[in-house]
Amino acid sequence: MRNEVASKYSRALFDLGKEKDNLPVLRDSLLEFWQLVVENEDLNQVLFHQRIMPEDKKRIIEKIFSDELETDILHFLYILIDKRREYFLESIIDEFNNLVDQEEDILHVEVTSAIELDEQTIDKLKAKLDQLLKYNIQLTNKVDQEIIGGLVLKVEDYIIDGSLRNGLYSLQQQLKAIPVSKLGVN
Repeated sequence: MRNEVASKYSRALFDLGKEKDNLPVLRDSLLEFWQLVVENEDLNQVLFHQRIMPEDKKRIIEKIFSDELETDILHFLYILIDKRREYFLESIIDEFNNLVDQEEDILHVEVTSAIELDEQTIDKLKAKLDQLLKYNIQLTNKVDQEIIGGLVLKVEDYIIDGSLRNGLYSLQQQLKAIPVSKLGVN
């Protein structure tokens, strides 16, 4: 049911944003709201408490966010609260972000390196990936010293492992596959 609800509501918000040509504005406003919900325990409790009446939730959200959030996002939140769908908000946001990413040809790539990459290296890598993949690449750099060197790229469910750790592991497997008699050892 979660996927069905997320799909329905995110599609409705996406269609509204597309119609008004303001998808990035809606996404930013929605993410701003969600970040505050995640960071503020009191707001989280109010939004997701089952015994607080929808009218009270809407009044609190209006009082806090009427000047901060995009009007369409505010009304969208009111609809979710009226329909008691606020519990699906995280899934709706994830699905909405996926729809916007598809529409705007945005591809998220996680780059893992042994050290923090400098801005120049990130820009070069982004430019190369933009050229190869014909997408607007959004890079995030993650540091994992255990890869020793090189890079590991994660694009959705695909992993391209160009790390030194992986290279050493491959070499180890190849060496293990060589019969002892071929090594000239008796």
